[in-house]
Amino acid sequence: MTHRLLSAISDELDRRGHLAGSRLDGVTVGESAVLVEVTDETGSGAEPSAGLAHRPPGEVPELGETVESLLAPVRSAGAGDESTERSADRIALAAGVATLNALSAPHVDWRTGDPMALLDESVETVVTVGLFRPAFRKFDDVAVRVVERTPVGDVSTPEGVSLRTFDPEETSAAMAGAEVVFITGSTLVYGGLERYLAAAPDDAAVVVVGATASGLPGPLFDAGADVIAGAHVAAPDRVRAAVADGDCGTALHDRGVRKVYAAREPPSTIRLRSTP
Repeated sequence: MTHRLLSAISDELDRRGHLAGSRLDGVTVGESAVLVEVTDETGSGAEPSAGLAHRPPGEVPELGETVESLLAPVRSAGAGDESTERSADRIALAAGVATLNALSAPHVDWRTGDPMALLDESVETVVTVGLFRPAFRKFDDVAVRVVERTPVGDVSTPEGVSLRTFDPEETSAAMAGAEVVFITGSTLVYGGLERYLAAAPDDAAVVVVGATASGLPGPLFDAGADVIAGAHVAAPDRVRAAVADGDCGTALHDRGVRKVYAAREPPSTIRLRSTP
């Protein structure tokens, strides 16, 4: 279950002492994203950090005022079913995920780069779980299969990129023969990540993408991911203002968020070009 992955990240941070030793500095909930800022006081000096997560639609509930209370939805979800149907529950869970990302940030060996722009020229079939409209311009001469929870309507693609859509019940058909699979990190909020990881072909490169997927990568690697392509909040003040303005995605990258990734070592057959 997806929320077990979140619980595993939380447990690892707790084992390292980063939960009890951290204080909450602030939570910013925008129209599209949630930003959580914390300070880890377990080392020789206080170390502030921040984490982002996708903000589901709906009315914002009352959120916790401490690290522990923000993480309560993560822990309760990990103990039960992965479905989180109420919008308020999903937003609270998103705040918990952003908290995990903030706590994880100083402890991940991130590399700068965007794996979605690093497809090997030999790749012919790509699956995306989630509709990554801006990413299509990074692809060339590939067949893209999109798994989406909601109808996507007409989607414009560059010349040489063919597109076919599938609903989640058709995941097995979509995954058949895929060489690279990109899974949106928002599945950590809506559920389904572990199911999609299990459905990916054994010889495919599996990349979990998005700011929501910026926690400790170990549990996701153990579940079958090869690469975690997250986000690093390099300028918290600017990002806080951007989130409050309703920015998300590319707009956040223009205002203090860096695209970063971590790869499983040793990686399986990864059909992505290497970077310096």
